[in-house]
Amino acid sequence: MKQLAFFILLCYSTISAAAPYQDTTLGSDIRTVQFYPADAQASNQLDLPVIFLHGEKTMRMEFDELGSQYYNYNFKLIHCNRDWEQSILNDFEFLDGYNEFFVEDYALSLNTRTGYTHYTINVPKAKVSGNYILMVYRNQNQAELAITRRFVVYDNNVTISLDPKFPLDPAWRFTGQQIDFKLLYGEYPLYNPVQTVEVVLRQNGRWDNAFNNLKPMFLKEDEKTMDYHFFNNENLFPGLNEYRGFDIRSFRFRGQNIAETRFDNQKAEAWVNPDKPRKQTALTQWIDANGRFVIENFETRRGAVEADYVNTYFSFETEYEANGDIYIFGLLSNWTLQPEFKLKKIEGKNRYETMLKLKQGFYNYSYVLVNPGMKIDETIFEGNYNQAENLYDVIAYFRPIGARYDHVIGYAAIDYNKLR
Repeated sequence: MKQLAFFILLCYSTISAAAPYQDTTLGSDIRTVQFYPADAQASNQLDLPVIFLHGEKTMRMEFDELGSQYYNYNFKLIHCNRDWEQSILNDFEFLDGYNEFFVEDYALSLNTRTGYTHYTINVPKAKVSGNYILMVYRNQNQAELAITRRFVVYDNNVTISLDPKFPLDPAWRFTGQQIDFKLLYGEYPLYNPVQTVEVVLRQNGRWDNAFNNLKPMFLKEDEKTMDYHFFNNENLFPGLNEYRGFDIRSFRFRGQNIAETRFDNQKAEAWVNPDKPRKQTALTQWIDANGRFVIENFETRRGAVEADYVNTYFSFETEYEANGDIYIFGLLSNWTLQPEFKLKKIEGKNRYETMLKLKQGFYNYSYVLVNPGMKIDETIFEGNYNQAENLYDVIAYFRPIGARYDHVIGYAAIDYNKLR
């Protein structure tokens, strides 16, 4: 037992040294991590983790730990530069008070087949803009790292105007989405802006496929404008497809894309309708959640502690054997390739299956192919369409002369092909 405990501690120590600069969840019992802006009046689980420095909203995290045991959790903030390396700011420069907090808001699940403890964290407001990491760990010991999540705090020093359009490249005319934009800085003192300003362009809030360090095509000093209109696909994303979705918010009726539900006193189960590739089919537009999910229980409306965990079964059928591994992909997998989200091939058939234990809610997902070189192909099963709806946002960073960290001086988002 001592050797096992030492090994676990060594793993935590190794991971914690690298993990604060990305989104991670450690431990198989920690589930359903949600991270979104909130205030006393309103919140939306689908909102991206981006907040205005001088606004009322702060970041809120919710997560479950399976089992009936309560653990002492702590959290702290890490201020980062634009590349997600820790900045040299001292804690008191970006935060009021001591930078270690107890997670005091927790509750045991009620009337659920799977027991869990639900934890809620309301993140204190930051004093300066920038990239931040929320680090959650056990027993005041950062070696027992549990969760890290990235978020952005921005100021409105500049104005960003987004201009989505059809790609200029004919090869991408029907599949790509080009996001041109301008940065108008007015009287804000941007010195040598081409060198000191960096922008990040994202699709659906994802960091894994974001465009970093884009430089302006034109600088118009007389108009105080930086123009990011490109001609070589520097700002072109694949349009992909509308995300698939399924609804397990109720056991009393079959939700969207659910073929069957079963439940008894021990467990709840749901079967998602068998899926097939959509690459050769015409685009069908519907309102999706851009790969994200919400947690809810229709019967009680208290999803945080009364939503149950459901054994959710997936089946994917193809006309040919896949040349690689097939994964379920989206925010539910933290936009990463996790072993439990890998589908297993059924012997003698071109059918792949898996089961995920998911909390009641509405989920978006897609199927991706991963070749032996671990390259993700998001289009081979889902298709790629210019008319698909996606959310794009731009984050502008600025390092003033003599400054010790990267300021976030502007932020803007636009819904491309939004359905009214």
